[in-house]
Amino acid sequence: MPSTQPKTPVMARRAPSAKSQANTAKILKAILRNAVDKGLDELSINDVAKLSGLTTGAIYGRFEDRDEMAIELWQSVVKHPFRARLQRNVEFFYARRNAPSDRDLEPPNLEQSALIGKDFEEPDEIAKLGAEFLVVARRNLAIGEVVIPEVTSWFSELGLSKTNPAIDNAAIAIGLSASIGTALRTFVMKSNPNWSAIANGLRSATTHATPIELSKESPPPNWVNPETENPVRTALINAVAEVVAKSGYANATISRIVRRAGLTNGSLYNLYTDKEALTDDAMQIFLNLSSEVNREGNRRAASELRIDRGLADSFALGLLPSRRMWLNFRLECLIASRNHLPTRKKFKQSLELSRDNLGATMPDLPTGIINLLSSGEQAVGIGFTALEPYTSMLRDCDFYSIMTKLSEQNQLLRRGN
Repeated sequence: MPSTQPKTPVMARRAPSAKSQANTAKILKAILRNAVDKGLDELSINDVAKLSGLTTGAIYGRFEDRDEMAIELWQSVVKHPFRARLQRNVEFFYARRNAPSDRDLEPPNLEQSALIGKDFEEPDEIAKLGAEFLVVARRNLAIGEVVIPEVTSWFSELGLSKTNPAIDNAAIAIGLSASIGTALRTFVMKSNPNWSAIANGLRSATTHATPIELSKESPPPNWVNPETENPVRTALINAVAEVVAKSGYANATISRIVRRAGLTNGSLYNLYTDKEALTDDAMQIFLNLSSEVNREGNRRAASELRIDRGLADSFALGLLPSRRMWLNFRLECLIASRNHLPTRKKFKQSLELSRDNLGATMPDLPTGIINLLSSGEQAVGIGFTALEPYTSMLRDCDFYSIMTKLSEQNQLLRRGN
């Protein structure tokens, strides 16, 4: 029998008042400003209250913690323009793979070229925050629950697929790496001069590359964890890298670091003035070692007459499991350099040293080409290491064929021999 009980009327939800809407807009603007100034890990309800001119109670009435503020920032401000950037940049590199022939490949018009150039050379704050979200989501559970599934689906929608030829997947991965890496690199270098030229060179390589079989299997250069002559220093360096890689710079306390190293606070302070000094030491040692490994790959490739001149090694090195912790540590130091000036200065010095080492390894190349190759290698390499949590397709990419075409365009093999 149908119930004779009267139905409880559904209460209509009251629309927020104009004042409430205005306050919400103020808060969102303040969250954005706070994140730009201090980074996602150092979002603060107190700071947001001051920036918005509201009380902390008004902030807590909307958000229970900084993670929830970050998630709202992602969903309301960052997500859509950041995805549009990734798609625009991927389509720039992937254009030929969608064209039946070169005759159907239309060059970007002046407006598109200007936008692409600005994307790479002067990423805006939303681009930087989007790239930062990719790093933070990897080890922040609350943010990761939102960001990782969305970005993973984006990468699939943008074309990374097992049904694609390996060279097509490589073109898409390079587009994503360039888009993300140029944004991250500006945390240290502020801008990426001449990256329009680098992007056009990479686009030409992805456009005209054809699959090439390796004439000789050449494993990537060996990677060994950094060591020093002082066992206490080595233990601290490995410990800070692991803790920062897992939890981020802001959350890596001295207590956690020394506990991971099996040492005492006094052991750390005997060698370093503070956590920042230890982190900077570890970062510089890693970046210098990483540069040496890359340059060894270039030298070996030249001696073996490999036609890619070792440019494809960076991708293989980026996928080494033994190197993963250090690559995550580098990403964390990059985003920490936003508001830690000593870290930024040390990181910049290491990037400049890497450029100089490349010049020493390839003395036959003009300085202009060295600068372009170095900046391209740095940005694409940084971006590539940020992709791993979001796709399983990176090992199904033919980077060798594209890097061979890039080497051919720059006449690297002929110059070197």
